Amino acid sequence: MPVYNASAFLDDSIGSVLSQSNGDFELICFNDASTDNSADILRRYAEADKRIRIIDSPENVKQGAGRNAGISAARGRYIMFVDADDRLASDAVETTLATVRDSGSDMVMFDYSTFTADGNEAVEVCRLGKDAVSLQGDELRRRIALRTNSIVASLYERRLFTDNGLFFPEGVFYEDNAIALALQLSAKHPVKINRSLYLYRTDNQSTSRSNNDIRFFDRISSAVTLLGHLRRLGLYERFADIIDYVFINQYLVETVFGAIYRFDRVQTQYIKKVRDGVKDYVGDFRSNPYYRRQPLSRRVKTETHLRFPHLIKVLSNINRRLHGK
Repeated sequence: MPVYNASAFLDDSIGSVLSQSNGDFELICFNDASTDNSADILRRYAEADKRIRIIDSPENVKQGAGRNAGISAARGRYIMFVDADDRLASDAVETTLATVRDSGSDMVMFDYSTFTADGNEAVEVCRLGKDAVSLQGDELRRRIALRTNSIVASLYERRLFTDNGLFFPEGVFYEDNAIALALQLSAKHPVKINRSLYLYRTDNQSTSRSNNDIRFFDRISSAVTLLGHLRRLGLYERFADIIDYVFINQYLVETVFGAIYRFDRVQTQYIKKVRDGVKDYVGDFRSNPYYRRQPLSRRVKTETHLRFPHLIKVLSNINRRLHGK
């Protein structure tokens, strides 16, 4: 659990771990130089429960470094992540470990639900699809490649990180994007279960949901890092067309849309960077078979945003004013 200024949420998040129906775990909390009273809260819990270990960082090194420190310090065979403002379902550890015992899996993937503090009903998110429970081997891996599961919605055998050299980039945002797919494709026996075991809070401030934050473009380097891992591990050749399509979306499409809609002024320099750079990694992205299978309307939308970003921004602003947004 990476922790940075999360004092408002720690009782909920730590409480959800301590209330697990299977209590055979350690909770490693990485205090990322918090400036609120998060450290005091962590110490209070650690003094009361010896299963909790605290790693204090003298400087803020971001979530990726915190997760890496936890992976390196972990004594258990399996690893799960929980962010400091989220929660685990009370049987998350028990259910995933039971699946490991029954299947011999080295990675158990599950669903998650979004929630807000106002008590609205949680909304389940099934990234891989409910039918993924019946998929095996490369059939499941192809599904994973097309719909990569959230990094927090799985139990992993620790060696998947250590043996494959898959650690998070440090000091940047969108660090999950840099390793998630490589990690999940590296599993020798991946299994999907149809249970929502993680609760993801959506009503707090987050880089992934904020505007005018230049750190949004850390996603560019994360996409390049991911592609490098997939090639280094020999996974790229098995799923080349799908992986290229994933890269096109992470590196190019999502960057272009973000550069237009997530900033008051179009971030032209980043659009130019990914437009010119994509061919160095995947060649002509328009010839990718998965890109070509998209509906024509979606391809036209991508092309118009890529070629006419300023016009799109003007039209978007007019539309927002007309609808009072």
